[in-house]
Amino acid sequence: MTDTSTFTDALTFSERETAELAAAGLTNAQIARRRFTTTSTVEQHLTKVYRKLGIASRRELMEMRRG
Repeated sequence: MTDTSTFTDALTFSERETAELAAAGLTNAQIARRRFTTTSTVEQHLTKVYRKLGIASRRELMEMRRG
């Protein structure tokens, strides 16, 4: 992500890791398998990430990653 301080300051470790994987293009199911959790948990993390970062979609998350 371009502004790593935003991720470090605003997000928990789990939210940050989920956001990074989503921004890298992984699906929720792929993220869940990689993080040994459920798809529902991934969805909950992404909802919190979007709210905390003031964004509304995975596309915006990917754009933040590209800078």
